[in-house]
Amino acid sequence: MNTIHMYRSIFLLSFCCLIIWPGAHAQVRSSQKSVAAESQAGAGLLPLPQQMQLTAKRFSMGTNWHIAADPALAGEQAVMSLQQGLKEVNLALNVTGAKGKSPAIQLIVQNGSVEIGASVDTNRAALTRQAYRLSLKPGQVTITANAQQGLYYGVQTFLQLVKAGPQLPEGEITDWPNVEVRMIYWDDAHHLEKLTALKRIIRQASTYKINAFSIKLEGHFEYKSAPAIVEPYALTAKEYQELTDFAKAHFIDLVPFLDAPAHVSFILKHPEFRKLRLIDDINYQFSVTNPATFKLLDAMYSELINASKGSKYILLSNDEAYYTGKAPSEKAMADSLGGNGRLLAWFMKKLADRLHEQGRTVLFWGEFPLRKEDITALPSHMVNGVYNKSIAADYKKHGIRQFVYTATQGAEPIFPNYYPKHTKTAIMADGSDRSSGRVADMFREIGTAFSGNLSSFMGVIIAGWADAGLHPETFWLGYATGTAAGWNNKNLTPANASARFMNSFYGPRQKDMDSVYRVLSEQAEFHTESWDWIPSPWRAPIKGNSDSLFLQPEKDQTLPLLPLPASSTLAVSNKTYPVNAKRFATAQSMLPRNAYALQLLRENKSLAKTQLYNLEVLESVAAICGQNLRMLVALNRISDLVQEASAATADPKLAVSKLDAAMEMVGKLKNQRDSTFAFVESIWFKEWQPLVEKANGRTFLHQVDDIKDHQPVRTIDLSYLIYRELHYPLDQWWNDVLKVRNDFAQQHNLPLVNKQLEWARYR
Repeated sequence: MNTIHMYRSIFLLSFCCLIIWPGAHAQVRSSQKSVAAESQAGAGLLPLPQQMQLTAKRFSMGTNWHIAADPALAGEQAVMSLQQGLKEVNLALNVTGAKGKSPAIQLIVQNGSVEIGASVDTNRAALTRQAYRLSLKPGQVTITANAQQGLYYGVQTFLQLVKAGPQLPEGEITDWPNVEVRMIYWDDAHHLEKLTALKRIIRQASTYKINAFSIKLEGHFEYKSAPAIVEPYALTAKEYQELTDFAKAHFIDLVPFLDAPAHVSFILKHPEFRKLRLIDDINYQFSVTNPATFKLLDAMYSELINASKGSKYILLSNDEAYYTGKAPSEKAMADSLGGNGRLLAWFMKKLADRLHEQGRTVLFWGEFPLRKEDITALPSHMVNGVYNKSIAADYKKHGIRQFVYTATQGAEPIFPNYYPKHTKTAIMADGSDRSSGRVADMFREIGTAFSGNLSSFMGVIIAGWADAGLHPETFWLGYATGTAAGWNNKNLTPANASARFMNSFYGPRQKDMDSVYRVLSEQAEFHTESWDWIPSPWRAPIKGNSDSLFLQPEKDQTLPLLPLPASSTLAVSNKTYPVNAKRFATAQSMLPRNAYALQLLRENKSLAKTQLYNLEVLESVAAICGQNLRMLVALNRISDLVQEASAATADPKLAVSKLDAAMEMVGKLKNQRDSTFAFVESIWFKEWQPLVEKANGRTFLHQVDDIKDHQPVRTIDLSYLIYRELHYPLDQWWNDVLKVRNDFAQQHNLPLVNKQLEWARYR
C-alpha cells in the first residue's frame, strides 16, 4: 500500500471509529443550477465570449478529421495545445499544411482578419492581438486570429466546447478581451511548489486566458546579493528563467514580486540586515532614507529581472508601508518633502525609475500613506494596481494607468469565503467585506470600476494570500471567474460564472461540485470561529498595526478546559462544557454535510481526468474541517463521561470504567488528529517542496513578523494547521485524570493503568 492510500485509509477509519452520525450521506441542497443541466450551447465557456451566435444544431468530429495549418504554425503553442486537448477526448489528429478534402480544423493567423468591438481598455492594438474568431460548421472548424496569442485563445475556447460533450454546436464566436492584462497573484512566500507544479499551474491559468502571473517568493529565490535570506529550498535563477520561458510560451508574463519598504521581515529578521530597519526592534519595515536599503533592493530586483528575461512587468509592492516617515530618522525628510506619503513617493520613484531603465513596466499599490497630493511625485510610467474611486481621475490626469485589484481570498486560513456567510450569530460573525461572497465581491469591484470610467484601465489583478496558511490550489474558482470578469463582465453573473467554472474546470460530468464549495466555505468559516480568542501565552507580543506602534499580546485560540474530577471523591466542581451549546449544535449539524462533501469528492475523483490533485486538496480541506467538528463533539462527550464517573462513585468499577472511556476517547482524538494531519501532509507535499529547517547547505531562520501574524510563520512545518490543538492542554488533563483514576482505583482494589498521551507529539 502506498503512502497516500495508507494515510487515506487511516483517516477514513479514524473518522468512523470516533463517531458516526445518522444520515451522514444526506444531500446538501445546491442553490445553483448545474451547467451540465443546461441545454444552451456554450453554457460552459469561461471567460464568456464577447459575441457568440451558437445554434441548436450539432455536428460530430471523428478520427477522419485533421488539423490544417501553415507549416510555420506546426511548432507553435496553439497547435500543440490543440493536439493535446484533442487527445484528452481520444482524438489524435495529424497536422497538415493544407485543408484537403477531409473534414478539418483550420488555423489561420492573418493580421487584420478579426475586428474587435467596444472595450474598456483604450490600447486597442494590444486587444486586437488577443482577438479571435471561431467558426463551427459540419466538416469545417476555422479558428482565425490576428496574432499567435489570439489563435491560442481561440483554441482554448474550442477545446472547452469539445470537452463539454461529444457534439459541437454550429455557429460562430468572435471574441476579444475588455482589458489587456488579466493577472493572478500566486503566493509562495511561505511554501514553494516544485518546478513541475508551477508549470502545471501556469499552463492551467493560460486555458482561462490569464496572461500575467505574479509570483511572490520572498526567500524562495537564490539571491546572490542576499544569501542570508535564501531558504533551504529555493528556485535558482536558471529555474526562474525556465519558468519565465515556459510562461511566455503560453502567452503569460511572469511578473516578479518583491515587497518594499514594508512586509520585509523575511529580510530584516536576519542580523545581517538589522541596520536597515526603520525601527530597531521591529523587523517589519525598511528605512527608506538609508542608502543601503536602496542598494540592497536594487540588487535584488536586478537579479529577478535578469532571471526573467522576456517579461514585461514587475510588481513593486509598497503594500501597507504604515510607518514611512514616522520614525525620528525619517521625520525630518518627510516634513521637508511635504509629508509621509511624499516620502514614500520619493522612495518609490527612485526604485521605479531604476526598474523602468531595465525595461520593465512597474506596478505599485496606490494606497495609504500615499495621498491625492502625492500622485504628481510619482513617475507617469508606473501603473497603479489598486483602484480608488475618489482619486482615480487624479491618477489618470497624471498619466498613470490603472489595474483593478480584487481578491479571491484575503485572511481566511482554511478555504476562501466563496459564498455569503451563513449566519449572523456569535458563532460565525458576519463580515461586511465578505457578506456577498468572494466571487460576487470581485464582480462588483471590477464592474463598478469599469462602469465608472474614471481611469485609464489596462488590467485586473486577482490576488490570493496564502500567507493565511491555506493551499493556493483552493483559489482557482476566484482566479478563473475574477479574470473572466476582466475579459468580459457583460451578461455574466457571479452565479453563472461559478457554474461555468465547475463545468469547465472539473468537466461536464462533474457531480455537484458547487455543493462541495459551499460546504467547505461554510465549514472553514466555522473552523475559524468555533474556538475562543485569547491573549497568546505562547507567542511574542505584537508591536503595532496600521494606526500606530504599541506592545500588546498576540491573539491565539483555545477552548475552555475539560472538567477534572477531584481526588478520592471524583467530584466535578465545574460542570460547564468546553464547547458551548450553539457551537456544539452547529458541529453536530455539519458532520453529515462534511461526510457528504467527502463522498462527492471521491465520486468526482472517479469522474475527473485533469483535476485529480485539486480534488485531493479539497479532500484535505474537508478532512481539516471534519477533524475540527469531531473534536468539538468529542470534547463534550468526554465531559459527559467525566460527570458520569462522578455520579457513579457508589459503583467504583463503573466509575473507573467511565474515566477509562473518557481517556480512551481522548486517545482516539489524538490518533485521529495525527492521521488527519499526515493525510494533509501527504497531499500538500505532492507538489510542494519540504518545509524544513535545514537542507541544501542552508538554514531557515525561524522568527515571526513583529507586526503581521501570518499563520505559516508560527511553525517551520505544516503543524501551524493544528497549532491551537497542540496547545490545548490535554497532556496536563490526562496526567491529572490518570492520577485521580489510579488513586481511586487503588482505594477500591481495582487495576491501575499507566498510559501516556503525548498530545503535543504529532508524528
